[in-house]
Amino acid sequence: IQLAFQPITHARTGAVAMYESLVRMRTPEGDIVGAGQVVPVAEKLGFVHMIDHRVMELALETLRERPDVRLTFNAGSDSVLHPEWLNSFKAMLSVAADVAPRLVVEITETSLIEDLEAATRVILAIKETGAKVAIDDFGAGHTSFRNMRTLPVDILKIDGEFIKNITQSSDDRFFVRTLLQLANHLKIEVVAEWVQDAEAAQMLAEWGVAYLQGDFVGKPMNELPPVSTNGRAVA
Repeated sequence: IQLAFQPITHARTGAVAMYESLVRMRTPEGDIVGAGQVVPVAEKLGFVHMIDHRVMELALETLRERPDVRLTFNAGSDSVLHPEWLNSFKAMLSVAADVAPRLVVEITETSLIEDLEAATRVILAIKETGAKVAIDDFGAGHTSFRNMRTLPVDILKIDGEFIKNITQSSDDRFFVRTLLQLANHLKIEVVAEWVQDAEAAQMLAEWGVAYLQGDFVGKPMNELPPVSTNGRAVA
């Protein structure tokens, strides 16, 4: 298991704000396999929590090696709600506490979170370390606006299905603007995923989206960019 990195940029300036850590698998032959092939098989075989744990380890190692970057990484709700995951997370950060402020934990599969009280406790425990928490793929069909109001998250990532056709779809535009109004009221930052073109990027920035992600603003890379002379990663 190894990581790829996709930039997430500030919507208004275009500068890189952070990178999402994406899971990749290197085969014995040296080929790189993407998450779309790895995760579904791992879920069927019942060891996706092991992949989640390894991605967390690699992300934290990367942050220790690169104090110039911020990273996000994904973890399924089943993994995050398991006591062993939280214990491991805290233990890893206990020896590198300076890493936490540059870390965002993206919790996926929020539709599986049936116990909002338990989810809230875990999210608060993550935030107590200094890290931030995001809900990934918000609006994918099961995550409700009630959860958005109830769960003490810092960031929402709008499901890309609502973004990729936003310049053509009035329904998608209405959904995104409604979500943004509520998120701004709750002081939650918003990332728009799957940004396809300059028109969509400009529209989202004007509406108040904080961050953009997608091939238009930056494709996944197998390695982080080198550090520039000003001490930050080169975009």
